[in-house]
Amino acid sequence: MSTPALAYSVRDRSILLPYYKRFLVEPLIPSIPARISPNAITHGGHLVNLAALVLLLLASTRMDSGWPFFLVPVLVHVWLWCDHADGGHARRTGQCSALGEFLDHGLDLLNATYVICMTVVALGTPPFWSVTAAVVVPAAAAITYWEQAETGVFQLGLLNQIESVCSLSVALIARGLIGVVAMAGVHVGPWPLPDFILAVVSIVALFGILRCAMRVKQKEGRLLPFVAPLLFGAAVTLAAATGALGTLSAILVGASVYVFIGVCQLNFRIRGERPQLSTGVLVAAVVVFGVAGYRLRVGPLPAMLEWGAAGVLTTVFGGLALVRGIEGHRAVDALDRAKATAA
Repeated sequence: MSTPALAYSVRDRSILLPYYKRFLVEPLIPSIPARISPNAITHGGHLVNLAALVLLLLASTRMDSGWPFFLVPVLVHVWLWCDHADGGHARRTGQCSALGEFLDHGLDLLNATYVICMTVVALGTPPFWSVTAAVVVPAAAAITYWEQAETGVFQLGLLNQIESVCSLSVALIARGLIGVVAMAGVHVGPWPLPDFILAVVSIVALFGILRCAMRVKQKEGRLLPFVAPLLFGAAVTLAAATGALGTLSAILVGASVYVFIGVCQLNFRIRGERPQLSTGVLVAAVVVFGVAGYRLRVGPLPAMLEWGAAGVLTTVFGGLALVRGIEGHRAVDALDRAKATAA
């Protein structure tokens, strides 16, 4: 749904994407009524994905297996279909817009976070791998937008959105059939299967992040903006490894900061500006490093202080992400109005 004002090239190497679009998306797009806005499809898909996450969180606290774990993948696939159908519907009906593109990319930051959090919950993995995977995947999405803003190329790897959703579906169905305890009893070498899966997910996402940085360097882009998210990721990893931050607090802090970073990169591209080093993210990294240092030198942080620090960081960066999102929304809306006036 790219518009001239936000033009960029796309290199999507997803293994399953061509088949998914050919057999599941393109044949059904003509059945969508032209009066339906592509943005309504985008928003509807996002809400369905959020509902899937909420349902899974509620179910996982009450049961080890059962029907909710079969319903959740259905909801996730509804979102996945909407996420690929909105662009095709927009092109078919002549409703492409800068706002639609911004919404699609912005909400994908949240959707990627939902999917990895659902994977963590479905597998019931130990704290360290739960935090690592739940933080590095949003980080990979944010860094992809940084590369796009820096180079004008939107690059996606072999294992991406569709592959992640299919893997999540398998994990959820297995959880529904045999439960998380039985899943943990399956080993790949010395690794319990859930740990192995999230370790692979984390390594693949980390490799993607490093590849983004390498491509930016090859195109003579600036690597300085990459420093802040890199240091913050190291800080959250250290805090999780030492137990300085609990699983939930570390995931909330990590996800909110990387969503903020991703939204900022989208705004840089909208304004035609090159990404800048984020001092706010550097401050967040210092705070999290400080929490981890306290844990190593003194001992466990009092629960009130841990949750206080996590709550402040999550609220601040979640709020800033919302503010930046509203700014971007207004900017692309103005682009669409200017385009309509010129026409």
